[in-house]
Amino acid sequence: MRKLLSFLSATVLFAACNSVPSGIIEPEEMARLLADTHTAESVIELNRGDYLSDSLKQEFKQSVYVKHGVTSEQVDSSLAWYGRNLNRYMEVYDRTIEILEHRLIETGNKVAAEMAMSMAGDSVDVWYGPQYLSINDRMPSHALLFSFNRDENWERGDVYSWRAKVFNAPTDRRWTMVTEYSDGTVEVSSQPFQNDGWNELTLQTDSMLDATKVYGYMEAPNKRGASMMLDSIGLVRKRVNPENYRRYSQRRYEELLKPVVIPDTLLVKAKKDDAEE
Repeated sequence: MRKLLSFLSATVLFAACNSVPSGIIEPEEMARLLADTHTAESVIELNRGDYLSDSLKQEFKQSVYVKHGVTSEQVDSSLAWYGRNLNRYMEVYDRTIEILEHRLIETGNKVAAEMAMSMAGDSVDVWYGPQYLSINDRMPSHALLFSFNRDENWERGDVYSWRAKVFNAPTDRRWTMVTEYSDGTVEVSSQPFQNDGWNELTLQTDSMLDATKVYGYMEAPNKRGASMMLDSIGLVRKRVNPENYRRYSQRRYEELLKPVVIPDTLLVKAKKDDAEE
């Protein structure tokens, strides 16, 4: 009985903490509404040709309200109330991010499954992660990473193009791709984000060497609270084209992966010192 009373008390307390005035959308529903609104805005941005007028954009946003059974007036008054109660607003905002990130993970898993079946060919998108992502200081690693090990579909001279549509692009951040070769050579292609919109980074592998690994990374903005949004992320692998074989923008490091060789003279001296001890 005591446990039941404790549970009921906790439930009542939780409900009281999450209660809002009459006519204001509840926190959980508000978070889901905002998540759907952000998704709708991304759809409009990706399909500008289909939403040229403000009325069409408004109709699409209105369809989100209909789905949640709310009106524009309810949404506006709820946003105004949460704006006056910043602690509650931050709770809703954090929950919205959780919902969106969960959807991104689900999308990433679906993309990974599809990509696993399309690795062969002369030009394929081998990206296995989420296609939409927000990189910010709330992420555990503060970076987006990928890595591929060699498989039977790799060929010498393959070209990798990492593309994404960037929003809030930080001018002090770079993205980088690296390839490792069987002889220990490493090549790096790196550049800063140019501006908002489409950005692309290309890595041209050596046509005379066997690549064993390709990986890349991009860092989050270093300003606290800043967020960089990435849309339509892709990594296209193409076969080498002799007419467009260019590697001058890449940095090459020779034999970084080979083990350090200790001269025999040092080994002899070390053995002698051990014997004396």
